[in-house]
Amino acid sequence: MKDSLKKLRIGVLMGGKSAEREISLKTGNAVLKALTGMGYDAFGFDTDESFAENLKKIDICFIALHGTFGEDGRVQGALDLFGVPYTGSGVCASAIAMDKIRSKVIFSYHGLKTPPFFLVKKGEGKDALKNGLGHFNPPYFVKPNSSGSSVGCSIVNSPVEELGQALNNAFKYDDEVLVEKYIKGREIQFAVVSGEPLGCVEVKPKDVFYSYAAKYTKGQTEYLLDPVLSKEEYNACESAAVNAHKLIGCKGVSRTDMILGGEGNAYVLEINTLPGLTEFSLVPMIAGNKGISFNELIENITIDAITKK
Repeated sequence: MKDSLKKLRIGVLMGGKSAEREISLKTGNAVLKALTGMGYDAFGFDTDESFAENLKKIDICFIALHGTFGEDGRVQGALDLFGVPYTGSGVCASAIAMDKIRSKVIFSYHGLKTPPFFLVKKGEGKDALKNGLGHFNPPYFVKPNSSGSSVGCSIVNSPVEELGQALNNAFKYDDEVLVEKYIKGREIQFAVVSGEPLGCVEVKPKDVFYSYAAKYTKGQTEYLLDPVLSKEEYNACESAAVNAHKLIGCKGVSRTDMILGGEGNAYVLEINTLPGLTEFSLVPMIAGNKGISFNELIENITIDAITKK
């Protein structure tokens, strides 16, 4: 398979138009360096005016985009129309996973634990907000519905004083905002590859939560690649991640973010269908802890693009 893959031209799609553009460029350049270093015919391109022309030049697309217009099914739809195989999940799974609120509805329906939540739409009146707040007490976690990298996220302890500001901040990135119950616990990130569990990492940020700065500033987060978990706790996290991956219909690699509560329950927060592949990214850390090098991980993801059904 690897020999035949080296006869194909690989386009690494990076950049894009989302708030996560800079992170996407880091992911894309890391992937491109790995592929060319292994002798693959690869080049990088963006979702600019040359996008359609570049699609005609490639045999496989390695999607290194994050956020809207990349992780939400739109690019996947374009690639399907052009008949270009690509890494990661398809249109439907990408769109659902990116939509935090709708994916949480699916998780809840199928029995996965997820924090209580409600939706706030831009321009809604105070009565609608008041009705939502009656569902559960603070603290709240406020985040844009279809964004990633913790962009626009806040923890709110006082609904009167802080919620309006948190909502306004989140509305900069999306017209729909998720307000969920903030559950204090251990933050576990679990990777799944082609439906099979890869492993997990516990993140312990110096910030109050795993914020953008905590994710992408060296020294701001401690990563425990062999977290101390009981057998029951590990199984709860593994089961939640695998079930989330399968329920959404993910392909390739996914990373499920969850909170392990004090009672041993794994609360699924969201699932990522195009996890970051930078020096600070979690999936490469987890893979490395399992003896899988970064180059091997990238190669396996690329191979999956032409073998998945």
